[in-house]
Amino acid sequence: MLLENKFYKVLSKETDGLSGRFTVAILPDCNVYDGHFPGDPVCPGVCNIETIKECAMLLTGEELRINSIKQCRLTAIATPTVCPEVDITITATPSANGMYTILATIKDDNQTYMDYKGTMEKVIH
Repeated sequence: MLLENKFYKVLSKETDGLSGRFTVAILPDCNVYDGHFPGDPVCPGVCNIETIKECAMLLTGEELRINSIKQCRLTAIATPTVCPEVDITITATPSANGMYTILATIKDDNQTYMDYKGTMEKVIH
């Protein structure tokens, strides 16, 4: 896990098979904000995508890597000051050869910040 406990911290998770909701705190002291609008930090989209991947790994119990991103819509600007806690909902649908289709949303009570659809594959060592 690259960003867990650095960029975000999982506060709670609720799972039902391969569907789940993770409540995460966005950590404002992460060094990513040193170069991403210091004083007015904005969550980089790439960090949001990595957070989705890491939550998908917690959901599936598998080490995953992104295979393809079919859709990634940033619908609002997420910041650690405006939305210090967000919910990440994920559904992972298994398919052939260790692949999962991942549908995910990052949102809070007020708005949606990202909609994601893509495939991730199991890492085989």
